[in-house]
Amino acid sequence: MFLVETRYVIIISFIFSITIFSSHVNGCFTSIFSFGDSLADTGNAVQLALSESDKLPHFDFPPYGHTFFHHPTGRCSDGRLVIDFIGIYVLCSYTCFNIIWVSSSSFFHFFSSMVFAAEGLGLPFLPPYFGGKNGGAENFEKGVNFAVVGATALNYAFFKERGIINPFTNVSLGVELGFFKDLLASLRSSSSDCNELLRNSLIVMGEIGGNDYNHAFLEGKKAEEVREFVPLVVHTIASAINELIKLGAVTFLVPGNLPIGCSPVQLTHFWGSDKADYDPLTGCITWLNQFSEYHNEMLQKELDQIRKLHPHVNIIYADYYNIAMRFYLSPSQFGFKETLKACCGRGGPYNYNSSMSCGYPPVKTSCNDPSSYVSWDGIHYTEATYRWLSKVVLEQLYNHLPSINNLCLSRIETKNII
Repeated sequence: MFLVETRYVIIISFIFSITIFSSHVNGCFTSIFSFGDSLADTGNAVQLALSESDKLPHFDFPPYGHTFFHHPTGRCSDGRLVIDFIGIYVLCSYTCFNIIWVSSSSFFHFFSSMVFAAEGLGLPFLPPYFGGKNGGAENFEKGVNFAVVGATALNYAFFKERGIINPFTNVSLGVELGFFKDLLASLRSSSSDCNELLRNSLIVMGEIGGNDYNHAFLEGKKAEEVREFVPLVVHTIASAINELIKLGAVTFLVPGNLPIGCSPVQLTHFWGSDKADYDPLTGCITWLNQFSEYHNEMLQKELDQIRKLHPHVNIIYADYYNIAMRFYLSPSQFGFKETLKACCGRGGPYNYNSSMSCGYPPVKTSCNDPSSYVSWDGIHYTEATYRWLSKVVLEQLYNHLPSINNLCLSRIETKNII
């Protein structure tokens, strides 16, 4: 359990009209600050584990990381996560001085080109808070990732009172926000400096909240009881956003929850349920997915209220649920052959067993082609899945550019480039 005390030159040419946005900050965003759980953690949980014991978590062993990094990095996947692709998109734009936007019909081509450019430039990824802490605050000028594996929106005491034990960490969104405030104080000496930094930053708020429900369901709590958590979880997320707005943040990307009824861990836990509980088109558990939809509906209503209170703030909702459902409904369109089985796992109809975690013996190998699987280890996605998810999320961000441009772009120049 990870405990924390609460205190070359690349030229890309397009043979059509494109728009180049030049900004006084050399790009739309100069930094990214990310909050969340294992869907976004890029190394914090591993560092926390090392600070407590010599035993490393299972996701710090092969085959984790082998698709892209070729070694474990603390990410709960075979490669990169959504936050990595968002970082490529935003920070590559920053590094390259100009952001080049193409027509929306060519967005996917543009996204792939940006990823290729970033890989060629060897740009660093958004550093984990604990992984880069010893290097000094200057290493965090372009942003930092506060996400921790197992993190919840609600605090540890809330779950302990209800007999729900988080086996991974006592870190909650409030704790991560505390990390952020500590870092902010070291990065900027005055409130005006903080405002300037946050005004030009993208805040990625989550995904967070999934563990609040997953831990409870896996502990045997009934759906009616867990449903009562949802307003509290959503309120906690909204409160964190409002607190960051007070500090000067103006642009947020807020993901909703994923379809947990399609997750091998939940499918295995509820194995043997009534046939009527399963979606005949996908094989997912319908009522669990409806639970995720309920959370997302509540979250979007809360985000609408924040928009009304703060009309100058840009809040982009990332529809993780409906993006991911495309993978289960039309897997071949995305190159997937297995949607409900884990690539790295052992046993059972979904190739998942909670007592044999990917990375720990005897599960030291994975499927031959992770890109053909939606799920990596039964809980988290493969890099291929995260890549598709990122493309659509960034397109959603792109579609909100008219409001974002008013925030951070000082000059717009349209040219024909060949």
